[in-house]
Amino acid sequence: MDYPKSVPSVGLVNGKFVDENPVTGQVGSLISSDWGNAVTDELLNVIRAGGKEPAEAEHDQLLAAIKAIVRDSIPPEKIRTTLAEYGITDAYTKSVTYTKAEIEALLKNMSALPVGAMVPFPKGTVPAGFLEVDGSVQSAATYPDLAAYLGTTFNTGGEGAGNFRLPESRGEFLRGWDHGRGVDAGRTLGSSQTDALQNITGESSTFPTGSTAPLNSSGVFKTNARSGVPTGIAGGGAWSSASIDFDASRVARTAAETRPRNLAVMWCIKAWNAPVNQGNIDIAELALQVQRQKPIAIVGGYKSLAVSASGLSALVNVAADQLIVGAGQSVYSLSGVNLSFSGLASGENGIDVGELLPSTWYSVWVIWNGNAPAGLLSLSATAPKLPAGYTHKARVSWVKTDATANKYPLNFIQNGRRCSYRITPGSNVPGNVVISAGVQGHISIPTYVAIPVAPFVPPTAVTIHMAMTGTNSTQMVAPNDSYGGYTSLTNQPLVFYAASQHLAQYQLQLEGPNIYRAAQYAGDRLTCLGWEDSL
Repeated sequence: MDYPKSVPSVGLVNGKFVDENPVTGQVGSLISSDWGNAVTDELLNVIRAGGKEPAEAEHDQLLAAIKAIVRDSIPPEKIRTTLAEYGITDAYTKSVTYTKAEIEALLKNMSALPVGAMVPFPKGTVPAGFLEVDGSVQSAATYPDLAAYLGTTFNTGGEGAGNFRLPESRGEFLRGWDHGRGVDAGRTLGSSQTDALQNITGESSTFPTGSTAPLNSSGVFKTNARSGVPTGIAGGGAWSSASIDFDASRVARTAAETRPRNLAVMWCIKAWNAPVNQGNIDIAELALQVQRQKPIAIVGGYKSLAVSASGLSALVNVAADQLIVGAGQSVYSLSGVNLSFSGLASGENGIDVGELLPSTWYSVWVIWNGNAPAGLLSLSATAPKLPAGYTHKARVSWVKTDATANKYPLNFIQNGRRCSYRITPGSNVPGNVVISAGVQGHISIPTYVAIPVAPFVPPTAVTIHMAMTGTNSTQMVAPNDSYGGYTSLTNQPLVFYAASQHLAQYQLQLEGPNIYRAAQYAGDRLTCLGWEDSL
């Protein structure tokens, strides 16, 4: 686009328009129709590209369109759910050489034990990330990594489905697996072994042949006192008998068990791979703080959202280039959403509870299970019942079922927050949706009559879009009944229509559950064209 320099009769000076100057005799420039139309078309193209419909009486549409175009051109913010996605990793680099003290500090706080590692602790407090090795039964759902590692190795029966048993270490010594060495052959990993004492053998006799005295004893054997003369021993003597007993306590410490010197400890097993708090850092709180520092992503935020129903079936269609779904403080950005689901189904891609009712509003949700999105209808505007496995959600629209036995959603179309009934012959919206018709209240006094909007727009609607018509129509509509008549100088109604065989469209911001109408003629009609949602 440029000034019309190729048209000599336009009268540009130095390539630009000039005003007429009677003093100097300068003739004013002319604007050709081609150039004027081209400029106007370019401006209108910008307005339409920003999602606006050009309106002659509105003077801020170009600015609003430019803002919308700039906003849509910004690449969507990736919603991150892990510390690693923010560049927080276990790797650490430093440009200088570590000192001995720095290395010792790093080693002291280092924790890289795999799940299943057993560690002795000198206190009775189980550290974070561990379980005491006490033979107890644990849930595989609670400790999936440990369950995968141990399997059913230590199960004894009766653990129940979905459970596994830990080994028992209380009061036990741990022995290295022989693993083919031959010192403790025949053992399998995890098998127990009773206590034992290496066998001690020996032999003794009381009176060897030809001896006049019993054998001497030492070590674990002892010769007791004797008297008399032994029988059958040549030369006689003073001994009559002797005995030898065995008592290991004479040379060793003894107890009710065989054991080495030891220190009592509590054996624990690494149960899960969660980070262990080293010092005063709370890992969960750190992750939450990182989440809060992200650029704001509003649940339900969207780009190019479109929703529709044909009125010929129970199908609801939802599409969006980008949609933000959330679960508490966790959010996720879905891309390329394209769903078509039926209100006659149950659960995901259907209705959350029960079945469709006639003439009832249902909120439309997009839900996510960490893998793929699905659609959901619900009576709740805030808390639908999510199917198993689904955690994130965002409300995107509403549909209203018709009054027939089919209970099909009414024929409508939605772009962004703007929703309109779609009139289609043969569908359940074959003509205008009439809010009120005929004489109502009084025009000149005035007297307004309250009309509930719930049958025509959903609970979260912020505006209602209407049309007035009639052969000799005089109607007034206001958001409350405090407005005056059309002749009032201080509080005229927001919507007034007086015409013959014409149709006028209006948009009214809702202040409550009712709008207020006064109409003069029997042929007056007020119809609902659609609404704007508070998405």
